[in-house]
Amino acid sequence: MPYDSTLAPPPPLPAAPAKPPARPIAHWTHTLAIVLFMLLSAALSSHRAASLAEAAPHLLRYATTIALEWLLLGSVIAGIYRRREFFTTAFLNRSFSFATSLGLGALVYVIGFVAMGIAALSLYKTPLIHKHNEAVVLAMLPHTPLEFAVWFLVALTAGVCEEVIFRGYLLQQLSAWTQRPVAAILIAGVLFGSLHAYEGLAAIVPLAVLGIVYGFVVRHFKGDLRTVIVAHTLQDFLVALFALARPFAQSHQPHP
Repeated sequence: MPYDSTLAPPPPLPAAPAKPPARPIAHWTHTLAIVLFMLLSAALSSHRAASLAEAAPHLLRYATTIALEWLLLGSVIAGIYRRREFFTTAFLNRSFSFATSLGLGALVYVIGFVAMGIAALSLYKTPLIHKHNEAVVLAMLPHTPLEFAVWFLVALTAGVCEEVIFRGYLLQQLSAWTQRPVAAILIAGVLFGSLHAYEGLAAIVPLAVLGIVYGFVVRHFKGDLRTVIVAHTLQDFLVALFALARPFAQSHQPHP
């Protein structure tokens, strides 16, 4: 059948609806106050880390850390506009089970551990590495079974609170402000690393890399935080075992 030029062309297919831009989840003054408070706390902790590690009993310091983390999280939650929507996205994603989250979290822990190791090796020959900083970190770690039990609560608290704050709250705020998710992940990761300055300058870069890895994981899972909470908890708990196992292994090496 010959083509009839008088026929009207078929109507164009409807365009896919544009993805709405990310919206802020809290007022900018609230976010600014939270960030400034964290930076001030990190600066004070860095200045007093050595004296606190030697003077304060471990259990008292752990209990104080747990209380402060939850208080900070409460302050963050208080400023969120749509709290139900926020927590539904962060914890109630039913696309995979909790058991799957545990397995994925373990995998993300390994990936993050490797990424941190590569970043740390790149700094090994630089002036950023100081034995003094390593001694401060070791002095903060648990040594008795009771301290290890409480340390797990510290690790779990850090996993929940810090991931909700950094990969939940701050990542959404920065994404809304910049409209560039990758830039938001990088900024949040650098901020996360800088707040661990009490562990020494050499810890900032590896932990910033770890925060960036977690940020991309949360973006992949569309805001679900369960996987990175598991990974973060494993990271903080196992670092104590690895750090304290090293001198034990060295003392039991055969001598020539």
